[in-house]
Amino acid sequence: MDPDTAQAFQKELRCAICINTFIEPVTLECGHSFCRPCLCLSWEETQIPARCPVCRGPCQQRDLKTNVVLRSLVAIARRASLRHFLSSEEYMCGTHRETKQMFCEVDRALLCRSCSQSQEHRAHKHHPIDRAAEEQREMISKQMHAVWEKTQENQHNLQENRRLINRWIWYVKLSRGITKDVFRNMYQELIKTYQKPDVELLQDVELILESCESVLFFLPLPLRPELSGPPIPGLIERLTQHRVEIAFNDATENQDLGSCVGHDNPYAVLNSEESFHFTAFGHQVFSSGKHYWEVSVDDSSTWALGVIRDSSIGSNLTESQDLFLLLFVKENTLSTIFTTSPLLPHYVEKPLGRVGVFLNLDDGNVSFWNVAKSSLIWRYPTGAVQFPVRPHFFSGSLVS
Repeated sequence: MDPDTAQAFQKELRCAICINTFIEPVTLECGHSFCRPCLCLSWEETQIPARCPVCRGPCQQRDLKTNVVLRSLVAIARRASLRHFLSSEEYMCGTHRETKQMFCEVDRALLCRSCSQSQEHRAHKHHPIDRAAEEQREMISKQMHAVWEKTQENQHNLQENRRLINRWIWYVKLSRGITKDVFRNMYQELIKTYQKPDVELLQDVELILESCESVLFFLPLPLRPELSGPPIPGLIERLTQHRVEIAFNDATENQDLGSCVGHDNPYAVLNSEESFHFTAFGHQVFSSGKHYWEVSVDDSSTWALGVIRDSSIGSNLTESQDLFLLLFVKENTLSTIFTTSPLLPHYVEKPLGRVGVFLNLDDGNVSFWNVAKSSLIWRYPTGAVQFPVRPHFFSGSLVS
């Protein structure tokens, strides 16, 4: 095949979306072909019916089969490209003057056939380069399929959660209306009974009071839903690549932190004589890069952890935007998780054991992770943290 023909052949095997050689090519009803992954991403946010990215024609079928002819042509084109690539002097074995056509799985190196049979490599597993590459592509393809299936499953779960939330909102509104009417009527009945003549009052009071007690007994209790984040495989291992050991300064006992986040705040429960608490700051100041550390929260009924702007330590932080904390506040039987800047409640399950803090100053954000569940608790938006910060930890409990 002459170079011009080969170039034209290669061009026909390119996806119009990514402009690269097809990956699992699929062909639409209109005749245009694309990589399956590219088409999936292109259609992810589109409304039904989906359309061809080239001609914009409607596509009714979404469960497309791989075009096996195109896939075979792509494999042929790759082998031809590989032969041309290996024909250069760079891939000629200096010892045996043979083309390096074998891949050693142990050393992850290219070898000529003679080298692959040498004493050094004889016991290793080898494959022709094209076969080894296709096997790896097949593994990647399976992994892409698995990731995409999980993505679709996650989208389905999010839609189900949205429907549940909408039904819950409707139920709460309905219950609020009914409960309001019941208590209003009961209150009016008590007023009328109170104003009755003595004899009539004594005859009716037992019935009305029993009715009132019954209503109060079945008063709905406050509900605090707890949502659990899906586990992310390999998450903690990836975060651990940026792990740093944090050295905290000597903790200051019973320091009033209520002023740090305003007057009506979750720390208020600790600002009393019936509480014990302490706060500590890390010795390190971070101004760039990625950093990850973990904090144990097992022994605290109330705690806060995260980062604080270094220049803000010691100053009045009322309603400050310089605190980026995850707080767990427990008062009596109720407990809530908050984040600061701004102060927001989060209806997620309490992390047990250790909480991970990932500070990404390259993107300007900080995130909190449930280590035991390998799941995200909360992440601040990109650009939220754009100044030097210091790790912060706070712990407290009510004195019984």
